[in-house]
Amino acid sequence: MKEAIKKNGINFGIIIGVVSILISTLLYIIDLELMVSIWVGIIIFLVSLGIGIFAVAKSKKELGGFISFKEAFTVFFISMAISAAISNLFMYGLFNFVDPDAKAELSELVIKKTVTMMQDMGAPSDSIKETAKQLKETDNFSPLSLLKSYVGGLVFHIIIGLIVAAAMKKNKPEFEN
Repeated sequence: MKEAIKKNGINFGIIIGVVSILISTLLYIIDLELMVSIWVGIIIFLVSLGIGIFAVAKSKKELGGFISFKEAFTVFFISMAISAAISNLFMYGLFNFVDPDAKAELSELVIKKTVTMMQDMGAPSDSIKETAKQLKETDNFSPLSLLKSYVGGLVFHIIIGLIVAAAMKKNKPEFEN
């Protein structure tokens, strides 16, 4: 693996992770309800995506304007894997050690938001009650839940990374002698 690929993947992963921590801290301070907002989630995703794309573009520039599909994907994936690990570790610490009461409040907000969304979509009341019951029994910030979230996020970022890599790749021209 080329040094620029590994270096940029790690550096931008740390950058995205720190940005995620800053945003999460700001949301935590302002209002926990913002942490369950779909729009806030979309904005955070777009910021992370933008930084990940920038990491690929920077690597491409450092490689003389050319980057293979594999190299582009690798930079993006390393960035997202590291940033998600940093973010999950922060969330684990925040809601299990720093402020466990906020974890309970956030869980209630998730339940309320989910119930409202299901009601708006016309879900049967039995289904809504069962979902609410399951959500109450789930600790979203346990190590196992965070690991599941991390793996699910990686699968999602693999798909996004494949798209980004396809869009950003530029192979060196091959000349015949």
